[in-house]
Amino acid sequence: MTGKLTITRIKSGRIEETEDTLAMEREISLDLHGKRILCSTCSPADFRELVYGFLRSEGFIEAKDHVTSLRSAGNEFLVELSGEARPPVDRLPARVESGFTIPITVLLAAARECRDRGIIFRETGGTHTAAIGADSGLITLFEDVSRAHALEKAVGDALLRGLNLDDKFIFLSSRLSKVMVEKIARCGIPIVGAVSAPTKQAVESAEKLGICVCGFIRDERVNVYSQQWRVRIG
Repeated sequence: MTGKLTITRIKSGRIEETEDTLAMEREISLDLHGKRILCSTCSPADFRELVYGFLRSEGFIEAKDHVTSLRSAGNEFLVELSGEARPPVDRLPARVESGFTIPITVLLAAARECRDRGIIFRETGGTHTAAIGADSGLITLFEDVSRAHALEKAVGDALLRGLNLDDKFIFLSSRLSKVMVEKIARCGIPIVGAVSAPTKQAVESAEKLGICVCGFIRDERVNVYSQQWRVRIG
């Protein structure tokens, strides 16, 4: 997940040669029934979770049993799906129907825990974190050089565990785009929290999809942008 390099560091006008720790990345591709649907780079770990999470968050599958075959050949992953899994022509997600709410204190605690458990980020400053949690705290946490793949790994892990996500939240150490909100909606997650800001389009999409978006979760502060009723104070 990390590698060492000798670099030149300039600090306060002083130049020195020093060893630095950097995050690693690996090229991957995903073929579905012989057709390439993904070509990307990710941190070199948790590939199975990534494949399942990508397929779930893009609307190709709803259950882990929809994957009938998963093989790897070097950097290529080859997937086949059952007849029950029908890749949608229109991948627009459905509205999330859930009555799940959460205390604001849980979101603040999730932000602190993600910061403390982000080992690779602390070493390199080069990864994103995604974690899925419930009222009781975080359940799963993944780091990746790609914010989308961090989300997909967390979702894939939850799918493989058989977790119900309509009473869970997801926390991201990144900004939040409309595409990310749509991926979260396809997984049925009603609340998303992020360290940084959402885009205007992300908030508008989340409001339509029934998702509560919380941003700038840090230092006892939370901005709630949509579906405010899902966040409980006190």
